[in-house]
Amino acid sequence: MKQILSKSIVLTGLMGSGKSAIGKVLSEKIGVPLSDTDEIIEKEVGKTIYEIFNYSGEKYFRQVEEQVVGRLLNKPAHIISTGGGSILSSKTRKAIKSKSFSIWVQCNVNIISNRIHDQEKRPLLKNENILDTLVKKNKERIKFYRQADSHIVNENSNIEMTIDAIVEELFLKKVVNK
Repeated sequence: MKQILSKSIVLTGLMGSGKSAIGKVLSEKIGVPLSDTDEIIEKEVGKTIYEIFNYSGEKYFRQVEEQVVGRLLNKPAHIISTGGGSILSSKTRKAIKSKSFSIWVQCNVNIISNRIHDQEKRPLLKNENILDTLVKKNKERIKFYRQADSHIVNENSNIEMTIDAIVEELFLKKVVNK
């Protein structure tokens, strides 16, 4: 089922909330490309996110992330899955607000903590109590996540139900047209 987007859809939310998984299934369901900012950053820099944080620091990573998100928002409408901290940049938040339909993928931190098995790929969890770090990051970022145009709770193990709810809202808000 090929569909047309009126603007890009940007998925925001805490690490482990399911943005990448939702982005992949949503992309297939509505027939538009998906860009995952973390994957793009790794490819362009030639290092994993973990290595970038380790060798160049979070500040450098956030600068690259800001550039990547800005570039993606200037491409034809598609789905963009962002890193959990991308919304920390006011420039990124403004670009997302003006050029896309944003969806906050919300998930309880206890559920995220149980989902995350690849802490070594998540530099902000290195040598940390996962649950405490997730609570702290969520508290710091929730005011930005709440600025999204929409939000979906992704706590159900059936991703298809979550995708169906997103698609229904995208039709209602006229972001997706047949």
